[in-house]
Amino acid sequence: MPDNPLNRTEALVLDVCQRSFLSLWCHGNPRAADQKELCDLLVVCGSHIVIVSVKEIHLKETADPADGLARWERKAVDASVRQIYGAERALTGMNEIIRHDGTPGLALPALELRKIHRLAVAFGDKGEVAIKSGDFDKGFVHVMSEPSFRDVLAELDTISDFVAYLAAKEDFAGRCRMICEGSESNVLGWYLTHERTFPENADVMLFDDTIWAGLQNETAFKRRKEADRDSYVWDRLIEGLADPSAKSVEGPGPTLNELEFALRRMALETRFHRRILGRGVGEFLTAARARHLASRILAAPSGVIYVLVYFPAKAQPEDRRAEVTGRCFIARQRLGQGAAAVGIGLSDHVRGIESASDLIYLDFSKWSEVDEQVANDLKAKASFFANARTWHRHDDEYPTL
Repeated sequence: MPDNPLNRTEALVLDVCQRSFLSLWCHGNPRAADQKELCDLLVVCGSHIVIVSVKEIHLKETADPADGLARWERKAVDASVRQIYGAERALTGMNEIIRHDGTPGLALPALELRKIHRLAVAFGDKGEVAIKSGDFDKGFVHVMSEPSFRDVLAELDTISDFVAYLAAKEDFAGRCRMICEGSESNVLGWYLTHERTFPENADVMLFDDTIWAGLQNETAFKRRKEADRDSYVWDRLIEGLADPSAKSVEGPGPTLNELEFALRRMALETRFHRRILGRGVGEFLTAARARHLASRILAAPSGVIYVLVYFPAKAQPEDRRAEVTGRCFIARQRLGQGAAAVGIGLSDHVRGIESASDLIYLDFSKWSEVDEQVANDLKAKASFFANARTWHRHDDEYPTL
């Protein structure tokens, strides 16, 4: 198989998706069980599976404009819909992703847990085609033009934010006739400015062609974009921990699926939550590198506890792992709640050696008396968080001056 089987438009869509959903969860030109191409792009994160088909068909001028439009739709939209439905059927017989080179990738969620999202991206309409999403017989397909795709992914650039929008739009389209002037970006604009919802009781809804342009000029929108810069610290942390070139210092190390399980909890955080978490990570690293702080607890609104620990370069792997684990137990006990903990060990960068990191996931959904005793024993043996201070910070998605 070729090393780079993606064409220009597929590569563009993959690049946009990797920047939005991060590289571990995006797969260009994956294979079906029979090794035939499954679809152009597959995004899998937790229970969510986004099947993407990309077509670049240039709208040609014809004597009969209606005939030209019909031909374009058959090649750019209908063909994508068929590919998406076919990929969905093929996935029912698969339990893991097969990469484009035929090697196994991440495990797929169990059939009963899968939430399928279907997306067709159509290039080449010259902005002259009213592209419509809908159920083409075997499930709702979201059809977007290139500009709409870019706008949606630029604003909803986490898997959780993106699939929430798709689900809300699909639900709304099922109970209301949607009329959109211009691109789908206007639908997105309405969604963002109405607390990420659509009207509950509406039979017909018109999204006029001024919504998106107007939103871009709003001061509150610009302030939100500026505030979100802090959130990309979180994205970079995930990408660093998921680096495929990283090597275990203690032998074989965790499998891809074991590593992904912890990273997935981080990737499922929304952009707004990442802003809070990213700011916390940035502040912690500044203090830790100045030797003012060794560890920090970040309690996310999602219910996940993140425990950051900074180690000197000479710290031994077994000691690092034990400390990160111990701090996670004590953090859960201190907070009194939290369904899971992700422990992240970081360290100084050493020239020629790079830097070491640790990633630990602990399920605390059923905190038991045994867990309580483990935390008490650890506190008796170590001084983790003994003099810790607690900060409560309030943030608004759209900050005020």
